Amino acid sequence: MNRNLRIALPIAAVVLAVLGYAGYQYFIVVDSPDEVTTDAALEQLSDDLADDADEVAADPDSDEVAAADESATDSSSEEEASTGGVVGTWTVDDEFGDFSFDNASGSFAGFRVDKELFVGGTQVAVGRSGDVTGSITIADGEVSGGEIVVVMSSLESDIPARTGAVLDAVKADDFDTATFAITSATAIDTAALEAGETVAADIAGDLTIAGVTNPVTVAAEATIAEAGLALVVGSTDLTWADFGIDTPSSTAGEVADDGVLEFQLIVRLG
Repeated sequence: MNRNLRIALPIAAVVLAVLGYAGYQYFIVVDSPDEVTTDAALEQLSDDLADDADEVAADPDSDEVAAADESATDSSSEEEASTGGVVGTWTVDDEFGDFSFDNASGSFAGFRVDKELFVGGTQVAVGRSGDVTGSITIADGEVSGGEIVVVMSSLESDIPARTGAVLDAVKADDFDTATFAITSATAIDTAALEAGETVAADIAGDLTIAGVTNPVTVAAEATIAEAGLALVVGSTDLTWADFGIDTPSSTAGEVADDGVLEFQLIVRLG
């Protein structure tokens, strides 16, 4: 064998190995966002509120300042009635924050599922949509009703190939929205909420994905961040087959049949 060829072959093998590892790191090994928790969501919400305050201070003629001035003209009795209250309809603020797949700002919903990589190891695949609307109603010491709607075509994942596979799996072209509709009232400690505590509740409802509806129970936590502004996070187990969805396929590994649906909602009263 030619001497130069004998030298070149090992070098080429090393280069291919390095490129293969780099490709593995770039296309397969990715840092998935952390799961949704109340503590992390409250920290992000605090940062977002601080950013909003800075923007208002920098622009005294902004709409936010005008709204605050108008609110200040209300009677003191009206202010007392609304400050700290929780009874009423809380609507998802779909403009608050700055959602992206890599951060947890604002309202979003999505899924987490384990994936066994063919090259060894396990990865958590995550998909999220920041296009969320809806409302939740509290009355007579109960979460009495509500519906949350998620635009499925807005789902994002960590790599484009995975995003495409997920959109195909959930049939986003045919069923652009997924919904969770509360079906029965659930008692909630409104006094604790008004006191600024985080309150947990298991909320029963119908979950519709890809045109198929199943009853589920969502483990939710709610916290009043400030008067008229609250945070709601939660999750429920998700089995693809229950919604007529084929387990999303991947050339990098085998996706689990079961995952978790999770959400973070910024809601405003009234």
